[in-house]
Amino acid sequence: MNLLAALLSLTLLALAGCRTLPPPVTPALDSPEAVLTRLKARQLDVKTFEAKGRLTLMAPQRNVSGTGLLKASFPSSLRVDLLDLLGRAALLFFSDGREVQVLFPRDGKLLQGDATPANLAAFLPPGVTLPQVLRLLTGSLPFSQDAAGRMRRETDAYVLEWLNPDGSLKERLWVSVQEGTPVKLEWYETDGRLRFTAELGDFGPLGPAQPRTITVRTTQPAVELRLTLREMHRNVPVTEADLALPRLPGVVTVPLGR
Repeated sequence: MNLLAALLSLTLLALAGCRTLPPPVTPALDSPEAVLTRLKARQLDVKTFEAKGRLTLMAPQRNVSGTGLLKASFPSSLRVDLLDLLGRAALLFFSDGREVQVLFPRDGKLLQGDATPANLAAFLPPGVTLPQVLRLLTGSLPFSQDAAGRMRRETDAYVLEWLNPDGSLKERLWVSVQEGTPVKLEWYETDGRLRFTAELGDFGPLGPAQPRTITVRTTQPAVELRLTLREMHRNVPVTEADLALPRLPGVVTVPLGR
């Protein structure tokens, strides 16, 4: 009995030890190239997507929130249907990089104009381009395609920086040390002023490289776009007809920017 009791005690101690083992340590990376190689190895080559989630836009004199239905075709075509609590379309946005349309079905009004930064800001945070929006929504970072100029390590993240030819900062990206996912991005104007900040989180439920939460902020003016995705379907058929806004009777077209 004593021998049996001793074996049982050793077994319980071994099991307890297994439960308290620390998580595996991720080897430290010593160069921007190594961090980017690990980051891009997780990413998919996304050409189109359809997504659904909770969308909130907070801006001076306009706050909108509801269920967002998104359809996109890279590099720069996006349609967003914003639905109210009853599932009715409150706002529809479309741009293909050439023109912008914002439809308000209840008001019978269609805003339409060229895809200038000012007109895109009728729905998107100002200064964020359509290709940048699509890449943020799919976690396809960094924006810069050349080599990072500098890197440092913080407690939980590698911080990579890309520079303009004059040495000013162009892009700064935080990459999780443990997961190898992009968690924060800053994009700068050519004069060094911060244009916008983006934060990405909750990778895993929709795919190892897909963020479930995306937040984009600008300061001048103060605008915040938040999206919490519930569904993401990548590389599905998305046609021009799928992206086109409906033509509703009695809708008045108003030129954007006037």
